[in-house]
Amino acid sequence: MLNLYRRHLKKCPHQKKGQSYIGCNCPIWCDGELNGARVRESLKLNDWQRAIRKAAAMQDPQAPRVKPITEALTAFENHIQPLEDSTQRKYKNVLAKLREYCAGAGLGDLMELSVEHLDAYRAGRGLSPTTSMKELQTMRQFFAFCKERKWLDENPAKKIKAPRNIRPEEVTPYTQAELSKILAACDVIGRGPYERLRARAMVLLLRCTGLRISDVATLERGRIQAGQLLLHTQKTGGAVFLPLPEELRAALDTLPLPRAGMGTEARCFFWNGITSMRAVVGIAERTLAAVFAKSGVEGAHAHRFRHTLATEILARGGTEQDVADSARSCCHLRRTLGRLNQVVRCLLGFRRCREDCPRIGLQNLEP
Repeated sequence: MLNLYRRHLKKCPHQKKGQSYIGCNCPIWCDGELNGARVRESLKLNDWQRAIRKAAAMQDPQAPRVKPITEALTAFENHIQPLEDSTQRKYKNVLAKLREYCAGAGLGDLMELSVEHLDAYRAGRGLSPTTSMKELQTMRQFFAFCKERKWLDENPAKKIKAPRNIRPEEVTPYTQAELSKILAACDVIGRGPYERLRARAMVLLLRCTGLRISDVATLERGRIQAGQLLLHTQKTGGAVFLPLPEELRAALDTLPLPRAGMGTEARCFFWNGITSMRAVVGIAERTLAAVFAKSGVEGAHAHRFRHTLATEILARGGTEQDVADSARSCCHLRRTLGRLNQVVRCLLGFRRCREDCPRIGLQNLEP
């Protein structure tokens, strides 16, 4: 058994009261027997409650280890190193806010962090329901990571109920007039043909393929074969060839080589292979932001192209799998389909839409 006491410093005003006095902030030591051997050492702590937990962990190997919050957060950040940079940034942004809250609340160890603390932390964030749910998922992953390493007995974030009945943000597909304005804006942004040709090719790729910005920015030339774009479906991993319209093929043929690239051997359409992937995606995002601002289309953003493409496929009588093969993402497909019920009803007319519901997978339309 280990006995705790404070080893008073020379400058401590309570030094004469003896080791049994624990009301000061002097270092805490332990003295006793552990596994048949005499133990007398500093716990390197000043907080009495944390010292009690550390001593209990020393005496019971099955007890959760006392782990400082900062060390646990650092360990989790090291654990997610294999993930994409963008995913790591999302995790680290949430963990940085949690680290800041714990420091302000005077929390040192993981076991001090209770559900009440997490409730207070979330209440002070002021996030939208969707963002709050995403942040809660990240915290659950972090505390599950800690529980697996026996730093916690349970996952406190699992006791917090996620927001329910979240209404997704309405994403309206582009109209033909809006698409014309966006394409016209590509011809007037920047300083010359280099920026304008790149912007036009980016917009047409987003418009005709439903790719994400990161996929467009790093698109390899070898993916275009005989006027078709090679995709890999997320569900089956099978190859899908998406035919490209003449306008897009012409835009890619006249696209200038990336600056500071590898000459005629440039592997990608927009990426020179020298800058980082994050940098080239940032350049693409700024290019599109300039196009959208110049076009004057209200609420324009890249993701609306995916909804536009999905709407057109469904309006032509396509299936959910057709949309999935074009958009490359079944999870995005489900969200897109959920928001397109009303749009498809307007495009096809309610009677025809109700007849086609069993065929294209839209079951919940009402007149």
